[in-house]
Amino acid sequence: MALLFSICRYVSFVQLGTPMKFVSIVFLSLVMLLLSSCIEGEEEIFLNADGSARVVAIYRVPTILLSAEDAEDLRSSIEVEVGAIPNLKLITNKIEKHNGDRVVLIEIVTEDVASLEGALSKHNPALKRSKGDEILHAIIGQIMVNMDGLMVGLKREIHLKPLLDEYLGASGGSILGESAFRYTVHLPKPAVSSNAHEVLDDGRTLVWSHKLVDCWNKPIHLSMTSRIPIPWWAYALGGLILMVLVWLCFAMVTRLRAVAEDTSV
Repeated sequence: MALLFSICRYVSFVQLGTPMKFVSIVFLSLVMLLLSSCIEGEEEIFLNADGSARVVAIYRVPTILLSAEDAEDLRSSIEVEVGAIPNLKLITNKIEKHNGDRVVLIEIVTEDVASLEGALSKHNPALKRSKGDEILHAIIGQIMVNMDGLMVGLKREIHLKPLLDEYLGASGGSILGESAFRYTVHLPKPAVSSNAHEVLDDGRTLVWSHKLVDCWNKPIHLSMTSRIPIPWWAYALGGLILMVLVWLCFAMVTRLRAVAEDTSV
């Protein structure tokens, strides 16, 4: 509402001169109103104790920036590129129109979180990317997973500047407002370290929130390290092995005693 009020004041005080100038001002005002604070992204990653993971992502983009043709191109790129990555399963991939926005819905599951490492990082530079392909690679960024004993480290770097420059232009920062991308990671154990903006649920939920206007100056960096919990079956297996060893030792001692008694007789 504040933006609309400012636009109305500007139009009321400006010297319109010609109908064409009036139309241009009104058109520019409508574009600014449509774009302001309506580019949003929400991602959630659920990491499980067995190393599996689920990723759910929702993006909202104004239809003025993402046409129906571009939306279908993006959906096709997700189908081809994400679907081609080993050990990743694409559960949901759809783009819907809602209240003037294109709503992108993606859900991915994997049995091994390490499968996320390097996802979409390979691309032949000689081939020209489509708009949908460029958007997909930009929002995914580069993912690095490091497994070290019972510790797992996750790092991600997302460069949105080229995308913002191409589709919003140099003055795009003035119309982004509070638009932001938000990332949430749910862990089975509290994080040992992270650069998250919020730490919830005793360290088991990490939240990052990055305003898109800041992404012109620097990329988004997400990093965290957490312990891998030992599953219950590992304790059960350890207990079973210990019981077997105790039984073997008891059987061996009993047999040695029997041999000794026979020898003495």
